[in-house]
Amino acid sequence: MIDIVLLVLKIGILALLYLFIWQVVKTAVATVRAPTAAAAAPDVALPAGSRPVAVFSPAEREARRDERLTERTMAGEKLDFTGQIDPRIIVERSPIMPAGVVFPLSGWITVGRASSSDIVLDEHFVSSTHARFVPRGSFYYVEDLGSTNGTFVNEKQVSGEAQLKLDSRVRVGETVFRYEE
Repeated sequence: MIDIVLLVLKIGILALLYLFIWQVVKTAVATVRAPTAAAAAPDVALPAGSRPVAVFSPAEREARRDERLTERTMAGEKLDFTGQIDPRIIVERSPIMPAGVVFPLSGWITVGRASSSDIVLDEHFVSSTHARFVPRGSFYYVEDLGSTNGTFVNEKQVSGEAQLKLDSRVRVGETVFRYEE
Protein backbone atom coordinates (compact mmCIF):
# COMPACT_ATOMS: atom_id res chain seq x y z
CA MET A 1 0.00 0.00 0.00
CA ILE A 2 2.81 2.43 0.89
CA ASP A 3 4.50 1.66 -2.43
CA ILE A 4 1.38 2.74 -4.32
CA VAL A 5 1.08 5.96 -2.31
CA LEU A 6 4.76 6.80 -2.97
CA LEU A 7 4.31 6.07 -6.68
CA VAL A 8 1.28 8.37 -6.87
CA LEU A 9 3.22 11.12 -5.02
CA LYS A 10 6.17 10.77 -7.43
CA ILE A 11 3.85 11.02 -10.43
CA GLY A 12 2.11 14.06 -8.91
CA ILE A 13 5.40 15.86 -8.23
CA LEU A 14 6.61 15.04 -11.74
CA ALA A 15 3.37 16.43 -13.22
CA LEU A 16 3.76 19.64 -11.19
CA LEU A 17 7.36 19.95 -12.36
CA TYR A 18 6.30 19.62 -16.01
CA LEU A 19 3.54 22.21 -15.51
CA PHE A 20 6.06 24.62 -13.98
CA ILE A 21 8.53 24.17 -16.85
CA TRP A 22 5.70 24.62 -19.38
CA GLN A 23 4.69 27.94 -17.71
CA VAL A 24 8.29 29.18 -17.72
CA VAL A 25 8.73 28.36 -21.42
CA LYS A 26 5.35 29.92 -22.28
CA THR A 27 6.25 33.15 -20.45
CA ALA A 28 9.69 33.29 -22.07
CA VAL A 29 8.23 32.86 -25.56
CA ALA A 30 5.59 35.52 -24.89
CA THR A 31 8.30 37.93 -23.72
CA VAL A 32 10.44 37.34 -26.81
CA ARG A 33 7.48 37.76 -29.15
CA ALA A 34 6.30 40.98 -27.46
CA PRO A 35 5.65 43.83 -29.91
CA THR A 36 8.48 46.37 -30.19
CA ALA A 37 6.19 49.31 -29.39
CA ALA A 38 5.44 47.82 -25.97
CA ALA A 39 9.14 47.24 -25.33
CA ALA A 40 9.94 50.87 -26.20
CA ALA A 41 7.25 52.26 -23.89
CA PRO A 42 8.56 54.05 -20.81
CA ASP A 43 8.44 52.25 -17.47
CA VAL A 44 6.63 55.14 -15.77
CA ALA A 45 3.47 56.97 -16.68
CA LEU A 46 4.27 60.31 -18.30
CA PRO A 47 2.32 63.39 -17.24
CA ALA A 48 -0.41 64.54 -19.61
CA GLY A 49 0.91 66.75 -22.39
CA SER A 50 4.53 65.67 -22.03
CA ARG A 51 6.70 64.74 -24.99
CA PRO A 52 7.45 61.09 -25.64
CA VAL A 53 10.92 59.93 -24.63
CA ALA A 54 13.34 59.55 -27.55
CA VAL A 55 14.62 56.02 -28.05
CA PHE A 56 18.12 55.66 -29.50
CA SER A 57 19.92 52.60 -30.75
CA PRO A 58 23.16 51.62 -28.98
CA ALA A 59 25.20 53.02 -31.91
CA GLU A 60 23.31 56.34 -31.74
CA ARG A 61 23.83 56.51 -27.96
CA GLU A 62 27.57 55.91 -28.40
CA ALA A 63 27.79 58.63 -31.08
CA ARG A 64 25.91 61.10 -28.84
CA ARG A 65 28.21 60.23 -25.90
CA ASP A 66 31.32 60.80 -28.05
CA GLU A 67 29.85 64.11 -29.26
CA ARG A 68 29.35 65.26 -25.66
CA LEU A 69 32.92 64.32 -24.75
CA THR A 70 34.51 66.34 -27.54
CA GLU A 71 35.77 69.79 -26.72
CA ARG A 72 33.03 72.39 -27.21
CA THR A 73 34.39 75.75 -28.29
CA MET A 74 33.16 78.77 -30.16
CA ALA A 75 34.31 79.00 -33.77
CA GLY A 76 37.99 79.90 -33.93
CA GLU A 77 38.52 79.95 -30.16
CA LYS A 78 40.33 77.33 -28.13
CA LEU A 79 39.41 76.95 -24.49
CA ASP A 80 42.31 76.21 -22.17
CA PHE A 81 41.50 75.29 -18.59
CA THR A 82 44.89 73.80 -17.75
CA GLY A 83 45.60 76.70 -15.37
CA GLN A 84 42.64 75.66 -13.20
CA ILE A 85 43.36 71.92 -13.27
CA ASP A 86 45.30 70.44 -10.35
CA PRO A 87 45.61 66.71 -11.19
CA ARG A 88 46.23 64.39 -8.25
CA ILE A 89 45.61 60.87 -7.05
CA ILE A 90 44.26 60.16 -3.60
CA VAL A 91 44.60 56.87 -1.72
CA GLU A 92 41.14 55.41 -1.14
CA ARG A 93 42.12 52.02 0.23
CA SER A 94 45.51 50.45 0.95
CA PRO A 95 46.97 47.89 3.33
CA ILE A 96 50.18 49.94 3.76
CA MET A 97 49.10 53.59 3.38
CA PRO A 98 46.45 55.58 5.24
CA ALA A 99 43.40 56.60 3.22
CA GLY A 100 43.38 60.22 2.09
CA VAL A 101 47.08 60.56 1.23
CA VAL A 102 47.35 62.91 -1.78
CA PHE A 103 49.94 62.55 -4.54
CA PRO A 104 50.05 65.58 -6.87
CA LEU A 105 50.59 64.63 -10.51
CA SER A 106 53.21 66.69 -12.27
CA GLY A 107 55.15 65.01 -15.03
CA TRP A 108 55.68 61.27 -15.13
CA ILE A 109 54.97 59.47 -11.85
CA THR A 110 56.03 55.82 -11.45
CA VAL A 111 54.45 53.33 -9.06
CA GLY A 112 56.12 50.14 -7.89
CA ARG A 113 57.99 48.24 -5.21
CA ALA A 114 61.41 49.57 -6.25
CA SER A 115 62.86 52.36 -4.11
CA SER A 116 63.44 54.36 -7.30
CA SER A 117 59.66 54.62 -7.88
CA ASP A 118 57.95 57.93 -7.14
CA ILE A 119 55.21 56.11 -5.22
CA VAL A 120 56.64 53.08 -3.42
CA LEU A 121 54.11 50.34 -2.67
CA ASP A 122 55.81 47.51 -0.78
CA GLU A 123 53.03 45.00 -1.44
CA HIS A 124 53.21 41.37 -2.47
CA PHE A 125 51.12 41.89 -5.65
CA VAL A 126 53.01 44.98 -6.91
CA SER A 127 55.86 44.63 -9.41
CA SER A 128 59.09 46.58 -8.95
CA THR A 129 58.10 48.91 -11.83
CA HIS A 130 54.37 48.39 -11.98
CA ALA A 131 52.69 51.42 -13.58
CA ARG A 132 53.26 55.03 -14.56
CA PHE A 133 51.04 58.13 -14.69
CA VAL A 134 51.78 60.14 -17.84
CA PRO A 135 50.49 63.59 -18.91
CA ARG A 136 49.47 64.03 -22.55
CA GLY A 137 48.19 67.51 -23.31
CA SER A 138 45.62 68.32 -20.65
CA PHE A 139 44.88 64.65 -19.90
CA TYR A 140 46.54 62.05 -17.71
CA TYR A 141 46.96 58.42 -18.67
CA VAL A 142 48.02 55.40 -16.65
CA GLU A 143 50.32 52.91 -18.34
CA ASP A 144 50.88 49.35 -17.18
CA LEU A 145 54.61 48.62 -17.40
CA GLY A 146 54.29 44.87 -17.94
CA SER A 147 53.34 44.10 -14.35
CA THR A 148 52.63 40.52 -13.35
CA ASN A 149 49.25 41.17 -11.70
CA GLY A 150 48.09 44.07 -13.88
CA THR A 151 46.86 47.60 -13.36
CA PHE A 152 43.12 48.27 -13.25
CA VAL A 153 41.10 51.41 -14.01
CA ASN A 154 37.51 51.20 -12.75
CA GLU A 155 38.00 47.43 -12.33
CA LYS A 156 38.96 46.96 -16.00
CA GLN A 157 42.47 45.72 -16.66
CA VAL A 158 44.69 48.18 -18.50
CA SER A 159 46.28 46.80 -21.63
CA GLY A 160 48.87 49.36 -22.61
CA GLU A 161 47.37 52.59 -21.30
CA ALA A 162 44.05 54.09 -20.20
CA GLN A 163 42.91 57.71 -19.97
CA LEU A 164 42.02 58.91 -16.50
CA LYS A 165 38.79 60.80 -16.09
CA LEU A 166 37.44 62.55 -13.02
CA ASP A 167 36.88 60.05 -10.17
CA SER A 168 38.51 57.15 -12.03
CA ARG A 169 39.62 54.41 -9.64
CA VAL A 170 43.13 53.02 -10.30
CA ARG A 171 44.05 49.77 -8.56
CA VAL A 172 47.70 48.77 -8.25
CA GLY A 173 48.06 45.60 -6.19
CA GLU A 174 45.69 46.05 -3.26
CA THR A 175 45.97 49.85 -3.23
CA VAL A 176 43.16 51.86 -4.82
CA PHE A 177 43.76 55.47 -5.94
CA ARG A 178 41.08 57.97 -7.02
CA TYR A 179 41.98 60.49 -9.77
CA GLU A 180 40.89 64.09 -9.19
CA GLU A 181 41.54 67.41 -10.90
